[in-house]
Amino acid sequence: MGVREFVGKFIPAVKPKPVLSRQEALTAIPIRNPLLEWERTGDGELLLKVPVEQRSLLIRWAILAFRLPPVRHIQLDEIGAAVWELCDGEHTVESIVQQMCKRTRMSRREVEASVSMFLKMLADRRLVAFKRGGKKKA
Repeated sequence: MGVREFVGKFIPAVKPKPVLSRQEALTAIPIRNPLLEWERTGDGELLLKVPVEQRSLLIRWAILAFRLPPVRHIQLDEIGAAVWELCDGEHTVESIVQQMCKRTRMSRREVEASVSMFLKMLADRRLVAFKRGGKKKA
């Protein structure tokens, strides 16, 4: 039992994270954050422009004082860019894995692990969200 589940027993506002089975995770549909801007660079990579959250007064002050840019740039390599483009709200994780298997020389197991970790990293940074219950799309 994790901390979140333990606290959730006593404080109903703290909901435990849902635990998905492998099949549910593969049928989930990743959707890009519509607030993000992104563009392809000339060398096949992709540049994400992530706005810096300016909720706290300290962050707003730091941006003004140090003349920090209000946008962070994240550069994805060719494979990351391909996965990012497939997060269009139509492809399931399973279909993304299948397409990446065709593009790379890795085994399905390696591709599935890599794509899952990459999508989890994007979700942790709130760059993508997931919709449940998708149908397979090849």
